[in-house]
Amino acid sequence: MPLINHAKREINAKLVFVGPASAGKASNLHHIYSKLKESFRGAFKSMNLQNDRMLFFDFMPAGQSHVNGYSIRFHIYTITGEVSRPSSWKMVLKGVDGLLFVADSGPDRMAANLESLRSVNASLAAYGKTLGDVPCVIQCNKRDLPRAADLEGMGRALNQGGVPLLPAVASRGEGVLESIFALVKMVLKNIRAAGLELDGQPEQLQRMTEPVTPESPEAQPSAEPAGAVAGAEPAELAPPAAEEPSETAAAEPLVEVAGGPELLAGGGVRLPLSIRYGGKVKRMTLDISLTPDLE
Repeated sequence: MPLINHAKREINAKLVFVGPASAGKASNLHHIYSKLKESFRGAFKSMNLQNDRMLFFDFMPAGQSHVNGYSIRFHIYTITGEVSRPSSWKMVLKGVDGLLFVADSGPDRMAANLESLRSVNASLAAYGKTLGDVPCVIQCNKRDLPRAADLEGMGRALNQGGVPLLPAVASRGEGVLESIFALVKMVLKNIRAAGLELDGQPEQLQRMTEPVTPESPEAQPSAEPAGAVAGAEPAELAPPAAEEPSETAAAEPLVEVAGGPELLAGGGVRLPLSIRYGGKVKRMTLDISLTPDLE
């Protein structure tokens, strides 16, 4: 279930876009972000996760911003490109409330789709969960390919639980919003099942988006550098070399967040950290105690 921060009176739900490399996960996030009104979205960010690149941002749906006095916020995550180690996905999937599996419709990509699905299952199993325990949508991306795999055949191979199966062309934005709306509705339904009454109906989620012309500054997320190729999911989001400390230089240690925060009993927060210095990496957790402001 979503994390509830009583200090901030906020419900935080975690959505993760999974799937094989180059299937279009980053293209999905970029398009969703470009279509969200500024008043409903946070900053688009990227960061190193071990040796991989994670993209993430958060948004609050219109018409359902408060639940019994608590605001509700969705946090979207993905990892781009070839993942160097399975533990990266395992870290991102911790505490996931909804999954959007982006499958590649390329005629020779079914093996990669199935391997990615197997990896997701293995990561969830580490937390005592299966795909059947988490709201899930399967998006069959790249339907514009000349020899795209048969949609019905992809469904038989990938969809073992009767979850929504939606076609998409993420590079053109087709089917992207439909996919994320379908997932958000499923997660909201789970929140209702847990006894929380929501204000408004899921259909009001449509109000949080607005048309964006190609010339609009919103069409390019802040984390995407100028000149990046639309629809690509490669290393264009890597930071400039000057941002990476040299191992031979007498630089200060580089501290990075190595995963999502964990809410502790009593209102505290546990934050996993990765510390790089002198070519070595040390992992640790930081426990933060939250106290009310009495002023």
